[in-house]
Amino acid sequence: MKDHCADRAFVADVMLYDRLVIPVPPTTDERSRWEREGWNPALLDKLLSLLGDRAYPVEWTDERQAQWKTRYESGSELARAAPDWAFAATRTELTVGLPRHITGIEAVTAYGSVEELTKDLRVRAVDPQAPLCGSAVAAIVGREFLVPDDDRWTHEDLLKAAIDLSSDRTYKRKRASFWRWHREFLDDKGITDQTAIIEAVEEMRDLIEEEQAAARKSKIKLTTTFAFLVGSVILGMMGGPLTAVGVAGAFLSVGQFAADRLMEDAGREGVPAAALLHDTRKHFGWE
Repeated sequence: MKDHCADRAFVADVMLYDRLVIPVPPTTDERSRWEREGWNPALLDKLLSLLGDRAYPVEWTDERQAQWKTRYESGSELARAAPDWAFAATRTELTVGLPRHITGIEAVTAYGSVEELTKDLRVRAVDPQAPLCGSAVAAIVGREFLVPDDDRWTHEDLLKAAIDLSSDRTYKRKRASFWRWHREFLDDKGITDQTAIIEAVEEMRDLIEEEQAAARKSKIKLTTTFAFLVGSVILGMMGGPLTAVGVAGAFLSVGQFAADRLMEDAGREGVPAAALLHDTRKHFGWE
């Protein structure tokens, strides 16, 4: 409920995604509760007006709150201890029961630091030389993307620019190509050696460069930021250890890290992977 209160809220998100699923208070009483919590529903109204059909508002009803409580309480004790675990459970709940024409849904969590990322998903390094059996392992996909950035502009100006740029037909096609690659990679059951990882990251790099070329055609001042997308993949019988691969603006690591909360969620039907946003090149071995 508080994503819209973040600095430059939704500016980066609209560059990455076609549509944002956003909770809204359904009643006067709920709106008053949001005001008491400091969640600024008036600001949300303004941003939703700017987003137009790029947003899909979902009423945060009593029924959804009850389902959220069940999901929250079913999480591990350690996960619930994380400061923003309650909000992560909210994002996951919002993806349940959406209309069938809204596809490719992912719950999105924005992080301002590596520390927040690793604490939330309990990401930890494992021995990269250890043999990997044919089972689910963590895959961390890192990618560059461009976001409007001009210190002279207000938050609203930046969001308007991001909406216009990311709604361009050519840019949308390039963005769709990246997400198609991402889904196919996570669905791939044939990852059996390092060559497959290298080929995947090179294909991703080409898609990212095409997307950035489309963005740079505008006269808007842009800055580079980064997205880390964490999912689980099924490996076949491995022919040897895997290592992280980084090429230009693309990075991919399979099996070198364990994300405990991700693996917990992967066992529950309908729980999507988490998308992780922050702004550093040097995490997970990406130099």
